[in-house]
Amino acid sequence: MAGSRREKLGSILSRLTGLMQSGALSSEERPIWYDIVKTLPPKPSPPQKEVPIIFYPEDFVRVHFYEKFVQTDPVMLTTHMKTIPQRFIDKYIELHRSNAVPTSDLFQQTVSALKSEGFHLTTHQEKAAATAIKSSFKQEPGSSSEKVEQKLKTVNLNTLFDQ
Repeated sequence: MAGSRREKLGSILSRLTGLMQSGALSSEERPIWYDIVKTLPPKPSPPQKEVPIIFYPEDFVRVHFYEKFVQTDPVMLTTHMKTIPQRFIDKYIELHRSNAVPTSDLFQQTVSALKSEGFHLTTHQEKAAATAIKSSFKQEPGSSSEKVEQKLKTVNLNTLFDQ
């Protein structure tokens, strides 16, 4: 199985030895390599270590940013421009290193600094309100999307592939 961890239960040598001792595998059916590996066993594998969880100082700032704000702009992977969340983190770290702002007001001062630079930070409430307003507008009958839907409903498969 793809997700099984049988290697933790024992090596192939120990499992094969167990099969031979239990009688499930006869000594005539053993693999060719069994005698060689039995006399010259491989080095024991190192113990499995836990992968450490790594946190960077900016991770906490990023979490608080995404709890309050939504990234509305698309991320352009072809340019080297910084995203609004990355600019927020950079400004936060800059203000934190300058020690000009108390730690309790640091988040709010960073928000104010970015807004003064011309960036628009959209909160989750603002996005929900904008979505509610957009969905409250009803599309007028006879609009282009309604015509497309009508055409899709009336497609005849027999005439579609006629030449």
